[in-house]
Amino acid sequence: MLRARAFTLVEVLIALAILSIGFLAVLQGSTFSLRSSRESATLTTAVIAAESLMKEEIAKGFPSSGSDDGTFEDGIFQGLAWSKRVEVLELPFIEELKLVTVTISWGPGKEYTLQTVLSRY
Repeated sequence: MLRARAFTLVEVLIALAILSIGFLAVLQGSTFSLRSSRESATLTTAVIAAESLMKEEIAKGFPSSGSDDGTFEDGIFQGLAWSKRVEVLELPFIEELKLVTVTISWGPGKEYTLQTVLSRY
């Protein structure tokens, strides 16, 4: 007499539990990947915004000391907060240097800072 071999209910439940755990791991990895991709895109946008502001400051010529801040209202930088600070850099035997600092902020504790030193000569 041939006896048919079948899965028991316990075996099916264990298989479903293992598959569920694997599926959750894949889903969590996918969520982490999407979050990382979004953060990377925002950081790239902040870097481009900082470079743009720095180029504007350099194009004006030798800047005067001071600071300014604001928020981008439109375009691809919309919603990013920015600040610019120009201060005299005092080094022995070198005159007329300015330290220009541009900072872009986009969330709690998230910012990118770009600095350069400009000389009148």
